[in-house]
This record gives sequence, structure tokens and C-alpha cells, in this order.
Amino acid sequence: MATFDGSVVNVALPTIAKELGASVDLVAWVALSYSLTLVALIMLFGSLTESKGYAFAYKFGYIFFILGSLMCGLSTSIYTLILSRILQATGTAMFAAVGLGMVTEIFPENERGKAIGMIVMTVSAGFIIGPPAGGLLLSWFSWQSIFFINIPIGLVGLTMALIYFKKMPVKKESKRMRWAGPLAVSLTLVTATFALRMIKDYPITDFRIWGLALVSLFALVAFIKLESNEKTALIGFDIFKNRQFTFSIVAMLSVFASISGLLILVPFFLESVKGLKPDEVAFFLMIIPVLMFIFAPLSGKLSDKIGPRFLTTSGVMVLIGGLILFGRVEEASPLFHIALALGVIGAGIGLFSTPNSSALMGSVHSGQRAITSGIVATSRNIGLAMGVAISTAMFAFFQEMHADIGTANEIFVLSFRDVVLLSVAMALVALPFCIARGNSRSNMES
Repeated sequence: MATFDGSVVNVALPTIAKELGASVDLVAWVALSYSLTLVALIMLFGSLTESKGYAFAYKFGYIFFILGSLMCGLSTSIYTLILSRILQATGTAMFAAVGLGMVTEIFPENERGKAIGMIVMTVSAGFIIGPPAGGLLLSWFSWQSIFFINIPIGLVGLTMALIYFKKMPVKKESKRMRWAGPLAVSLTLVTATFALRMIKDYPITDFRIWGLALVSLFALVAFIKLESNEKTALIGFDIFKNRQFTFSIVAMLSVFASISGLLILVPFFLESVKGLKPDEVAFFLMIIPVLMFIFAPLSGKLSDKIGPRFLTTSGVMVLIGGLILFGRVEEASPLFHIALALGVIGAGIGLFSTPNSSALMGSVHSGQRAITSGIVATSRNIGLAMGVAISTAMFAFFQEMHADIGTANEIFVLSFRDVVLLSVAMALVALPFCIARGNSRSNMES
């Protein structure tokens, strides 16, 4: 449901921008506020789940998501929509914090890659269904309908959670909640992202940027101090001594940062430059998740046999190839060129994601899996938030830089290509970490 909602929103961003009178840079906050909320809350909810159990996370996650969707649909300005997305993301954070941990706990080690591949398939299914559904809804109804559609879906999910989670084993003893560490890391990440976002609008010497940077630094120092103490540590720093865990986190962050900004800008490129309608744009946005849907389970099953190194490295190289194809796009480029680039990107992500997640979850012991699932989801959303913040800010900067070059479409294309080059640079960061992390599938083998 969460991925369905995200992919529907991406299709609708150009329409929302037009109807609410928002710029590309401002409407990007509809996606960015969602990612930032996930970054801020996933670690907290991962810790809470250790105490309350998986059923708690899913029940309240659905409730918050349904309420947030209702408020999004009732929003009459870009700012109320952004605030409503924060509430919606609060519910999503509960799902995202526990999914991988729950699956890793239930399935044996020799089936972990296949099980995580099924999760990636389900996630991809949301992305596949979302764009055409969004395109059809925008063709028949107003943009508010893309949020109202979540309500009946959410109610079905809530009902299923109430019924089936009764079969999950109940935690026999409640762990003491450790809020300080998650709060410190959340403050670190959110203030750092805001500081990064403000660089576009203010000189780097501006007190607002430095103020946010200092708050982020102090919060990071507090987090390090808390995690260094056994009594206050959420997960401790020992886990980061595990090369497989740490390198997998860095690789994930880099990959998702490289694609998130692109996914925000592609609908604007297809509508503004290529003149496509929302329902036509929707089918192009399906290409990446369709390829992920195909490659993720195959990659997961294969990783159970040969380990993650070859598959994740290959996935990143394929992703970079797709980004380079996109970097060669022009105003007159055929739609096949764009479809091919998106397909190669989707195949690369599908090859990378499942083995990387399997390596991550296999590198910790069972008592850490719920919070590790939160760390994985947080890292993914840090990458998404960073990618959107950097890409949209730099896109606005490049548009100003190219302002005197030609027509609006020419300026858009040149700025878009410059952003794609940044995406290539971010994806390249992941390569050495995929190669150097080792090839074991679990902490037992490490």
C-alpha cells in the first residue's frame, strides 16, 4: 500500500503543481516531507516494535496511514498537503520499520533471499499498479482521488492485520524502551537534510544553514555517546564493525540517492517536454517496477546459492548504464530511448536490492532484527530524501544557470541531463562497497 501510494503521487506531481500553483521545487516537498518523516520515525518505531511486537506496528500503522490519506485528499493548498503527507508517512514508518525483520525471523537462512525477493516483488507490485491507477484517476477525477483511493485499501489491510496477526507469537517479556538514541539520530538526519536543502536558497555562510548544521552535529555527538554506553545503546556500535553490515548500508544509501531525484523529475520531463498526458506518463513509470518485479526474486534466489557480491556489483553497474542512457536524452529523443533507459535502471535495482537486503539482515543475530529492519528502512529513506533534496535543488540551480540558452524545453532538458550526471556519481559510490564487503550470507559465516 505504501509503494502504491508513492508511485501514484509521482504521477500526480505535475498536476498538483499546476492546480495548486506550486513550482517544481516546492511540489517536490510533497515527496520530500514524506521521506523525511520516514527518516525521523523509522528508528523510533523499530525500537518500539522490539517492545510492543509486530502486530502493534501494523495496526497503528494502518490507522495513521488512513487518517493521513483522508487529510491529503481534503487539502486545499500545497502547504496543508505537505503537512498531511507527514501524518501519512507516520503510518508508513510503522510498516517500514518491521517488515524485513519479521520475514527474516520467520524464514530459515537458506530461504531468506527467496523470502526477501518476495517482499521486493510485493513492493514492486505496488509500484506497478500505482502509475496506471494514478493516470486513470487523474483522467477521470481530480488529483485528490489519488489519496482517497488509499482509504478503502487501508481498511482492508487493517482488517487483515487484526485477523491474521493474532496468529503471530506474543512477546513474553517487554523490553525497556530506549528513546534517546533514535531521537538523537532522527534529529541528526532531519536537520542535516534541511541544511542541505537550504543551500540552494541561501549562501553557505548564512546563519540558518550553519545553525542547522551545528544542531545536526551536536545531535550526532549525542547519538555516538548514547550508543557507546551499554545502558543507553539502541543497537550499539559493535554492529558497525561488521563489514558486511556497514558496507551494505552505504551501498543501499548510494543507490537509492541516485534514483530518487530522477523519479521525481521524469514525470515533469514526460509531460512538459514530450507532451504526454498523465495516463501516458503512468505507463512509463511502470517500467522500473516491472523490471524490479522480474529480477528481484531471481536475484534473491540466486543469492542464496552464490552470495551477494557478484549480484549487487552487477546490479549497480547495470543501474549506472541505465543512468548514462538517460543522460544522453534530448528534446527530440524517441520515447523508446526513454523506455529503454528506465528498463535498464529497473533491472539494475532488481539485481541489487534483494541480495543487498539479504546480506544486511543476515549479518545480525535474531534479537536485533526488528531494530535492524528499522535501520535498513531508515538508510533507504535517507538515500531517497538526500536524492530528492540534492536533485531538485540542483535542478533549480541548473535552470538558472542555463536560463539564457534557449527555449523553456531546452533549458529543462539541459538541467535534467546535468542532474542525471549527479545521479551517476552517486551510484558510482556504491560500487567499491559492493565489491569489498565480502560474499557471506550471514553473520554466522562472517
